[in-house]
Amino acid sequence: MERVFHMPDLGEGLEEGRIVAWLVAEGEDVALNQPLVEVETAKAAVEIPSPFAGRIVVLHGDVDTDVPVGAPLTTFDVDAVPAPLPETDDTEPRTATISAAVRIGERRDVPVKATPPVRKRAKDLGIDIGTVNGTGPDGRITEDDVRRVAEHIGRPDRDGVVAVAVHQDVGSRLEPVGEVRHAIAATLTSQIQIPQVTTFRTVDCTELERARRELGVSPLPIVVAALAAVARDHPLLNAMWLEDMIEFRDAVNVGLAVDTERGLMVPILQDAGRRGIGDIAAEIDRLATAARNGSLAFEEKVATATIAVSNTGSYDSEAGTPILSPNTSVTIALGVIQPRALVVGDDVVARPAATFSMTFDHRVLDGATAGRALTDLVALLESPERLGGLPR
Repeated sequence: MERVFHMPDLGEGLEEGRIVAWLVAEGEDVALNQPLVEVETAKAAVEIPSPFAGRIVVLHGDVDTDVPVGAPLTTFDVDAVPAPLPETDDTEPRTATISAAVRIGERRDVPVKATPPVRKRAKDLGIDIGTVNGTGPDGRITEDDVRRVAEHIGRPDRDGVVAVAVHQDVGSRLEPVGEVRHAIAATLTSQIQIPQVTTFRTVDCTELERARRELGVSPLPIVVAALAAVARDHPLLNAMWLEDMIEFRDAVNVGLAVDTERGLMVPILQDAGRRGIGDIAAEIDRLATAARNGSLAFEEKVATATIAVSNTGSYDSEAGTPILSPNTSVTIALGVIQPRALVVGDDVVARPAATFSMTFDHRVLDGATAGRALTDLVALLESPERLGGLPR
């Protein structure tokens, strides 16, 4: 009996996934939960496990093809004898590592064999893809082939003769943009349509530094705890604009900007308001490590933030104007903590201080509302013992 497996729902707001690599071939026997295909979405790259044990009859989709949620992905003969389940320490979708697995992208019934990204790269460079000689399998045109042609600008005339303009060597090079970077660019570009405003405050970090040293944590967990506390008193910080209404969320799910080799990732620290500072610190370390080594769980990759924090001070930046994350109305940026001249009473003294930036969606928060919330956040950070669980 044949069973069709459709592209599963990969998370909130995700409508499709791009096939990165097939891990099985037509005619191959697979076991239940055996890794089936590597798919990349706007949020993450994951392996999707097989929902059936049986024999692969049809693979519905080429590599680099976008498959909508609910569209056919594979057809199985579930009456066939499956192969043994490969040894693995889990059966959950996990971060994809591109392998030399079976790929069907080479089998294309078109005159020019090239993937959509390669075609787009050629188009962006003004190159007729039909004039490029493919060196890939079965004459497939690769990124390298397009880059070689890009060293000269080739455009065929009406007789099919390529007129070559020699490219002046200015020491430049071209690199393909990966799906993660494309997703980041698309997300940030879409946020430009939101009226975003950034306000700044200088924070005296004397007590914050003392507290974090005594707790043995970085400043970030204390900032996250303080932000969750302030969001309880200022619920618009944790709200979202929905065109004709505003959605208020109870749980404070904090998106943490993490720099990785694949680009910016934003793992989500769930329900920060119900966690102590020690728990927050441990979870931040775990999420940052997992984001960098590619071991985030599937549900962590597709979770949605309600508010976001960016630690720009981690690379010695004094201040920043962060862009809002999707589905959020506020992003806080923490600048580097360093000695500054502050007025304390009637004296000017050197104290550890930092610039805090708050970018907010002006449709949700007015400037006065955002300013009052930031003032309360600063007050908590300058007297962190008010958070509880801290040395006095």
